[in-house]
Amino acid sequence: MRVRVDAYAGHTANERPLRFTLGHRTITVAEVLDRWYGERERYFRVRVDDGDVYVLKYSDADDAWELVSFTHHGSQGTDPHGDIDKTLH
Repeated sequence: MRVRVDAYAGHTANERPLRFTLGHRTITVAEVLDRWYGERERYFRVRVDDGDVYVLKYSDADDAWELVSFTHHGSQGTDPHGDIDKTLH
């Protein structure tokens, strides 16, 4: 699911997400928990201000952000990457 992301641009553009918009709701990133890199993508596992966890992907080729997964704060589900239990595709 494509999302609009406001990102910090330090050494590189879109270095890390600061906030993103889902529908009419703007969600503030409280903490970047993890980041990893694909061939032309960057992934960010973030905790937001209400405790929920999201995985966001930035594609260099498309210059676009995508919401990859979501975990509600307090959820019991897990996956190999930690506590992500709902994948959005």
